Amino acid sequence: MVTLHDGTDATVLAESNGYQVLQAGDQVYVVDRGWGWVSTASFVFALIALIFTIAPVVLAFATGVPLLGLGVLVGLGAGGAIVLLRGSREKKRAQPVDARSVLLVIDVGGGQVREVGGQSLCELRELQIGRRMQIGSSSKALQATWPAGKRVIARGTPFGGDVGPIEATLRRFVT
Repeated sequence: MVTLHDGTDATVLAESNGYQVLQAGDQVYVVDRGWGWVSTASFVFALIALIFTIAPVVLAFATGVPLLGLGVLVGLGAGGAIVLLRGSREKKRAQPVDARSVLLVIDVGGGQVREVGGQSLCELRELQIGRRMQIGSSSKALQATWPAGKRVIARGTPFGGDVGPIEATLRRFVT
């Protein structure tokens, strides 16, 4: 369960790379929880930890000279950063959803797609969900399109997952 900005409890239907699809009654919310960068940063710190921990060990065996000091300290520091990053994501996960992070509201019962403030964007039957390219990434973004506009509602990354779970869940509500 997740608490929404208005105090309503919602069920998490899907999650990927910091984006969630939440449902509270007839309302389906697409939300950017803001922790998508944690997966990329964790990958970078893991790479640093691996390089600075393994390289001195290999060099020590190859040359017979113990070079472990600074490399191991950098590696352990990077490993500690990963633990802190993961902890910050879990702390943020426990916080209520901020209204500014709601990207789209699907009113299933009313057949409408809305802004978080209630402004209607289109009829539910007019909403289309599709993948699109992202410049600078090998992963696709998920875009919601309606007659008067469009909006990216999820971004995939090679480190945090693609938009598949979000897309599959939204397709249950969007025909």
